[in-house]
Amino acid sequence: MRFSIELKFHSPQDAAIELPIRYQKAFLYLFKTGLSHVDSELFAHLYKKNTPKLFCFAANFPNAKFFKNAIVLGERQNAYWQLSTDDVQMGLSFYNALIYLHKNGPWPFNKYVEVTFSAPVQVKEPVIVTDEIKVKTLSPLVVRQDKRLFLSGTKEADLENFNLVLKENMQSRFQDYYPKAVCALIEELTYTPINTRKTVIKSFDINVEATVGTFTLTADSTLLNIILKNGLGIRTGNFSGCLKIVD
Repeated sequence: MRFSIELKFHSPQDAAIELPIRYQKAFLYLFKTGLSHVDSELFAHLYKKNTPKLFCFAANFPNAKFFKNAIVLGERQNAYWQLSTDDVQMGLSFYNALIYLHKNGPWPFNKYVEVTFSAPVQVKEPVIVTDEIKVKTLSPLVVRQDKRLFLSGTKEADLENFNLVLKENMQSRFQDYYPKAVCALIEELTYTPINTRKTVIKSFDINVEATVGTFTLTADSTLLNIILKNGLGIRTGNFSGCLKIVD
């Protein structure tokens, strides 16, 4: 299940609205507020312990300008937020959380800015029937080799090692939630860059090396469908690894 919502930002000041470049924390705070009100059990499962996130987030800021420490919103002072998961029950709880945020806004985003949520709209998802797809990142792809080392998947990278670590990351997320037959499919997963570049995202208090752009994924179609819904790599619950199929 995939949902899209529009966020509209408001400020009593006439100047263009600026959001912090590390916007993820504020977005997640709002999401947790909604989820804790509609499904306290799921909220505790996801955020009261170290639980692999079988969902992904992406944010888009139309016509915004990006600076070192700030995002200056475009003329409409808006953003779009996508949430996706393979778990239908979780998806329904996410939908209810978004409805709660929609009906009970506006919400304080920071000291000077408020935000209102549109009603969520379900995004139609393609059904993958082939063993190779071309995708682009809606949020940066994060692959972690160890606690301090993150990898980027450009053409200049050590792609053999990148694919090995990517598969390890996916196993760590899926192994406790999907059957062994599905997890075994990860061993044949192959990432091939087409037009990618390295970027550094500021997530909470750390800088994380990541990848943005287009690439192909080769694997059994069952696994590709799951990855498209849950996200690729790690930190998908922190606005990473959300993908879209491109023609």
